[in-house]
Amino acid sequence: MPRARQPIAVDGVTIALDAPGLKLLRRPGGRLEPRWVASDDARRRGYRPRTVRLHGDIGAVSGLQEIAARCRVLWAEMEAWLAEDGAPRRALYDGTLASLIALYQTDADSPYRAVRPNTRRGYDDWCRTLARKFGARRIDRLHGTDLRRWYLAIAAPPAPGGTPRLRLASACVRSMLMILLSYGVELHLPGCLALAQALERMTLRVPQALLDAWHAAKPARTAMTYEHAAAIVAAGLARGTRRHRSISLGVALQFELTLAQIDVIGTWEPLDRAVPVPAGAVTAGRSLWRPGLCWEDFSPGMVLDIARHKTGVAAAFDLSAYPLVMAAIAAVPDTERHGPVAIDDAGRPFRRRHYVTLYGELAAAAGVPASVWNMSARHGGATEAREAGCAIEDVADHLQKTDLEGTRRDYVAGNLATTRRVAAARVAKRKTGVERHGQAK
Repeated sequence: MPRARQPIAVDGVTIALDAPGLKLLRRPGGRLEPRWVASDDARRRGYRPRTVRLHGDIGAVSGLQEIAARCRVLWAEMEAWLAEDGAPRRALYDGTLASLIALYQTDADSPYRAVRPNTRRGYDDWCRTLARKFGARRIDRLHGTDLRRWYLAIAAPPAPGGTPRLRLASACVRSMLMILLSYGVELHLPGCLALAQALERMTLRVPQALLDAWHAAKPARTAMTYEHAAAIVAAGLARGTRRHRSISLGVALQFELTLAQIDVIGTWEPLDRAVPVPAGAVTAGRSLWRPGLCWEDFSPGMVLDIARHKTGVAAAFDLSAYPLVMAAIAAVPDTERHGPVAIDDAGRPFRRRHYVTLYGELAAAAGVPASVWNMSARHGGATEAREAGCAIEDVADHLQKTDLEGTRRDYVAGNLATTRRVAAARVAKRKTGVERHGQAK
């Protein structure tokens, strides 16, 4: 049982508080700061949080009663943890952004649990940025103007003359904060609904000077052409090692089949000890490989049926129709045509960083500009198809995308052939109009 507190006098009235764990800390200037402190036994046994800063007006009876009620809740949660002999528990929400982030990331019922590991890495980075900069702020005391200031604070260059961080600002405030607040709304946490509604209706604009600086510092990125892809494939095959042959085949598949990098090389994810490891799965330490392409996916007739890792949209490809792919496959000995397609010399599937590093080495050796990123292969293949006169619907199907507007915007570079056709048609129409006008006279 907690030790009974001495009565507190407020405005001449003595109040006996039922506030287990309450401590009043005297700060410089005589100000009293209310804190909840876990019992000595709980702290020895590793209970978290050890202390919680409380909010309320200790100079008013209503404020003290609010603080006391919070203390009783905290003490009951601590005792429940002790009764369960220190079993893992959900993080505690104390009204701050940092506590909402902790709850979102640790609650067994949180939608965070369903996020793919590669997406979760981005979420974790954005959450760390928000917690580091604004974690102490109470959600129920925030307004839209605060969020606008946060957006601009994150977007500003980290140092004078540095690159503005517009993407990070948008990801943290526009995307991640909305995800956190929506989760808080699910739990009926104070302040989350009002702030989410404000954020949803806000327009976050960047000052023109900051936008100009961001565009000026943005690294150049060039769509991959067939010549680029063929040069990289040839450079890898010339090296002759298992890992370099894998890079050659990977690039050929990305460019020719317009596949995403993750669909070719797969991804390494942390092992979830609560989930049985599938039979035949590839593991390394505490990591599990979520498959990309495997040789077993290729039919004897060289037809590949594949569904996108991101969306599940499926497509079938006749590999014999793609010369660059067939040349890369022909360089792989029959004895190596099993298991993952993109592997290192030890036969392990590539981790993304290793794959990209080796790609960069081969690209440089082949004389391909550094602005042609590996991620540009898919975009380059789509652009080549569009320039060859393929309908945008066919290009989207080949990309395994259902969004035509997104295909135009994200996967087809500025199409010179298209604009030339449009210009020629317009000029031809003008000539026809002039001729008709002359005949009419």
